[in-house]
Amino acid sequence: MQFTTTVTQKGQVTLPKKMRESLNIHEYDKVFVEAGKDHIKIKPAEDILDLAGKFHKKMRKSILKAREYMEKNYKRY
Repeated sequence: MQFTTTVTQKGQVTLPKKMRESLNIHEYDKVFVEAGKDHIKIKPAEDILDLAGKFHKKMRKSILKAREYMEKNYKRY
């Protein structure tokens, strides 16, 4: 997908609607802008909140068993 757009006096560029939709970029989203030798790359930036739920820790013991172990093996001061 390729479009032509204009750079404004303030150095701003408008991303065409079809491009934003295809990349799932919405109003106020953050993007990465990377300059190469003869090109500029713009790509969506993931928000830290977008990572929620993507990683799951495997629990070897139940929380109750872990608590029992802690109570039996560690002294309180």
